[in-house]
Amino acid sequence: MSQSPNRRPPARSAIDIAGGLFLLAIAAVGYIGGFSLPVGHLSGIGSGLLPKTLAFLVAAFGILLIVQGLFGEGPALERWAIRGPFFVIGAVVLFALTIRWGGLVVAGPLAVVMSSLGSDETRPTEIFIFAVALTLLSGLLFKELLNLPIPFDPLGLIPSALSHAYAGAKEVIAGFFAALKGALTR
Repeated sequence: MSQSPNRRPPARSAIDIAGGLFLLAIAAVGYIGGFSLPVGHLSGIGSGLLPKTLAFLVAAFGILLIVQGLFGEGPALERWAIRGPFFVIGAVVLFALTIRWGGLVVAGPLAVVMSSLGSDETRPTEIFIFAVALTLLSGLLFKELLNLPIPFDPLGLIPSALSHAYAGAKEVIAGFFAALKGALTR
């Protein structure tokens, strides 16, 4: 069969190739980060097994995506918007700069507000509710459940009456779980 002179061969999927290269870069960073960690043996898993395995899997998917992009059709790369990544990375940096002196009470809402500036579709009421809920859930998870030494309110911004109510509720919840554990272990 003859091809018409105006027909071009199928275009490679530049977006798949770029995504695959990005995955390879992430895999390289992950593998380098866990390079000095021991993998271990079959009788004892080392701390480097998970990061190295995940880096290998991410790299494998990156290679598959590149191959798919080279041999398949797909869309071209579009212009990238810098607003979203800028504000999300800025939120991470802001959180890191404020967590030690301001605790989760300051760093959590600041990070949520900063990252919300990355989109023009957010509304102030939604941002406020999400910031408060995420801060409370983070405090519950990291301070209470995991017992991590993350400061929650070193500046004393939460009123003492609210702090006492929280401590009382925490004692009731702890008592409930202790009773539940006692009932289940009989």
